[in-house]
Amino acid sequence: MTPDTNANGVPRRLMHRRSVECVGYLRDDGLWEVEARLVDTKPYAREDRHRGLQQPEDPVHDIRLRLAVDDSFTIRETGTTMASTPYPSCLDVEGILQRLVGERIGKGWREIVRRKIGKLETCTHLAELLGPAVTTLFQIATSGKDPEGRGALDHQHDAKEPPFFVGGCYSWRLDGPVVAEIFPQFATKPAEKDEPSIL
Repeated sequence: MTPDTNANGVPRRLMHRRSVECVGYLRDDGLWEVEARLVDTKPYAREDRHRGLQQPEDPVHDIRLRLAVDDSFTIRETGTTMASTPYPSCLDVEGILQRLVGERIGKGWREIVRRKIGKLETCTHLAELLGPAVTTLFQIATSGKDPEGRGALDHQHDAKEPPFFVGGCYSWRLDGPVVAEIFPQFATKPAEKDEPSIL
């Protein structure tokens, strides 16, 4: 294998690659849908206890999940496919996401997932995929159902309730300039900063 170097010029050898891809859709029935896929590969041949000799780039994991939500971000459908796993028992948890149907993605979402799906009841990698899948759902819904030729937030300027992303990160904080410009109806004044005392 050809050695690589990092940003500081230190030689290194590729040992593992994880790819996560999320693709979002607006379905004809009005639901927002995301398909997320996680693939782990090794760049070298290896012996697998359950699958025999694995060639370079044969997936260690190839896991997909699907979530479909309505406009309120309530989960209406889920799906899981585990095409490649290191242990046969991994397949036992394929249906675990069904427990989330009827739950709403929003404030307290992580706690809902912890309560509905125990740590030892699911696959770590399937649980990890929920994070990027959910943020992808937010990305696809942000522009509305007819986004062509408009700005991403044009359809939400007169919102009576703060959109899900307002108050959700640094740039979208309620006392920041972005909210003041785009959603002034939800903006708050920046907190006064204490002047350092001179002693």
